[in-house]
Amino acid sequence: MAWWLRVTWLKRGQADTKAMREFITRLKNGGVMVIAPEGTRSKTASLLKAEPGAIYIASMANVGIIPVALTGTEDAEVVARLKRFQKLKITITTDGEMYVPPDIRSVKGAERDALLQNSIDEVMCRIAALLPERYRGYYRDFPQVKEASRK
Repeated sequence: MAWWLRVTWLKRGQADTKAMREFITRLKNGGVMVIAPEGTRSKTASLLKAEPGAIYIASMANVGIIPVALTGTEDAEVVARLKRFQKLKITITTDGEMYVPPDIRSVKGAERDALLQNSIDEVMCRIAALLPERYRGYYRDFPQVKEASRK
């Protein structure tokens, strides 16, 4: 299935420049990507601190990001349902607003790192606000989440 969907795996924890160039090229050519910015599955079924790679890729490809929240994909729930041959109950939620990442080409060093992290945190806060509170994890207490949850 991964071949059919043209999945490209990113080497976690390192700057996989070959994969990133491929992602940027696909996006510039009109492709669509699904990225899990946390870089791994959460053992607590709540959001982890995201890595800034998605912002880097979107900025370099000059494309926007649509924040999407998923529920029903928790490992324990998926395993339990599959063991009983039950359908998965996965919910996909978005606020419909596109996030436009900053242009990072002229920013360097620590300033660039901070800009990338702040930008991915903004996207993750928008995702957290779409989730039930128990799933918000690392982003639970960010002011943007509390503000967006009131809307």
